[in-house]
Amino acid sequence: MKKAERREIVADCNEFASWMKVSQHFFPSLPKWLNEMVDPRNQSYITYSAAVLVLMCVMKCVSGVVTMRSMNENFARNEALENLTLLTGEEPKEMPDWQTANNYLKRLQPEELNKIRFHMIDTLIRSKLFYPYRLLGCWRLILDGTGYAFFKERHCEHDLVIKIKNPTTGEEMTLYYHKVLEAKIVLSDNLVLSIGTEFIENESADVSKQDCEINAAKRLMPRIKKLFPRLPIVVQGDSLYATMPMMQLCAELKWHYLFTMKEGSQATLTRDFRDMIDMEDFKDDYEVKYRNEAGRACFVNNVEQFNDKSQTCNIFQYTYKDEEDKEVRFTWVTDLPITKGNLKELVAAGRGRWAIENLGFNNQKTGIYKIEHLCSKDPNAMKNHYLITQIADILMQLYLAFDKTIYKLQSSIKNVAVRILSKFTEKRISGEEYANLCKRTTMRLNEINT
Repeated sequence: MKKAERREIVADCNEFASWMKVSQHFFPSLPKWLNEMVDPRNQSYITYSAAVLVLMCVMKCVSGVVTMRSMNENFARNEALENLTLLTGEEPKEMPDWQTANNYLKRLQPEELNKIRFHMIDTLIRSKLFYPYRLLGCWRLILDGTGYAFFKERHCEHDLVIKIKNPTTGEEMTLYYHKVLEAKIVLSDNLVLSIGTEFIENESADVSKQDCEINAAKRLMPRIKKLFPRLPIVVQGDSLYATMPMMQLCAELKWHYLFTMKEGSQATLTRDFRDMIDMEDFKDDYEVKYRNEAGRACFVNNVEQFNDKSQTCNIFQYTYKDEEDKEVRFTWVTDLPITKGNLKELVAAGRGRWAIENLGFNNQKTGIYKIEHLCSKDPNAMKNHYLITQIADILMQLYLAFDKTIYKLQSSIKNVAVRILSKFTEKRISGEEYANLCKRTTMRLNEINT
C-alpha cells in the first residue's frame, strides 16, 4: 500500500466508531448486563451507573491509557462525554472522576464482572462462527499463570512471598507479589479470549504452604465446567500440568488434555515412548509441515499400558531443524486418540500454544494494557481492574479480527489504540453515523496467514 493511500484511509476512518460497531454487533446488551450487576453502593447516592463507570474504564484500556489520572486528563472533553453517552445509552452530566471509579471498584464483587465475561464468551460460542477452529471437535482451553502486581514491602495478607538475590549487591531480598492463573479459549488463529480467572493468593500472611498455579487450576477448572457444562474442551498447558492428578481431574470433568512434556516430566512414560520409537520395526514417522517449518512427527497410543498408569496417555513427538541446522524437538501427551490423519492438526495445536500465550499475556503486560501498573492499591479494586482489562481485551481482539479497514492497514495494536483515543476524545459521532452503526450487518473473520 502506498503512503498516500494509507493516509487517505486513516483520515476517513473513525476507529472509535468502528470499534463500537463491532462491540455492539456482538454484545448489544453489554450496558444492560453491567447495570444488572449487584451494586454495592447506597442507591440513594448514586450519580453514575455501573455501565458508565465500567465502560469508561474499558475505554481507558482499549485506548492505551495506562494510569487513572491520565484517563481523567484525556477524557476531560465534551466529545468524550458525548461518545460515552452513545456507548452506554445513558446521559451522564459529567465524565466520572477516576476516584469515583476506584471507589466503586473497591466495593464491587469480582464475581459480578466474571458474570459479564461469561455472557460475552457464551454469546460468541453460541454464534457458531468459530466452530471450524475447534481441535477435533473440542474447544481449546489454554492455562497459564502470570504475575500482575509486585511490591518491596508487604501489601496485604494475601501476598505471595519469594526471596531473591539483589542483582546489584548480591544480598537476599524479599519480594511480595500477586499472581493470576488465566484460562483462555481459542476461537480462531487470531482470537484468544479470557474465559476464566483464578487469583493465586495466600489465605493469610502466616500460611505454612503458599498458594500455587496447580492449586489455582484445580479451583478454576471445575468452575468453568459449571459455567459451560456441555462444552467439549481440551485443556492445554506446559509441562507443569503434565501430571497424573491433572490428567485425573480432566477425566473427572469429562475434558480432554494436551500437555507439553519436557525431559524429567513423566520419566517412565517418556522412557517407554523413546524405547518404542527407537525400535527398528517402528514405521510411524511422518512428514509434518507447521508454518515455515518442515519437520517430522511420530506417535504412540496407550503408552500407559506399559507402566500401569491410571490415565490414557498417547504421546507424539515433532522435530524440525532451525536456521542453524540444529534439531529442535517437542513432545506432548494427550488422551485424544492419535492417527496419521489428525497428527498434523495436533502438532499445530501443540506448537501454537506458545504463540497463543505470547499473544495473550505479552499484549497485556507490554502492549497497550500494562497490567502490572497499579490503578489502585486496594486488593479488591486490583482484581476488578484486571477483570475489566480482560473484558476490554475481548472487545479489542474482536475489533482487530473483524474490522476490514484495520486488517487492510495491518496496524499494530498500539497504533490502533492511539487512533481510538484520538477519535473518542476529539470527534463527535453524528446522528447519521450512529444510525449506520446500529444497522445489523454480516461480519466475517479476517483470516491470517499461518
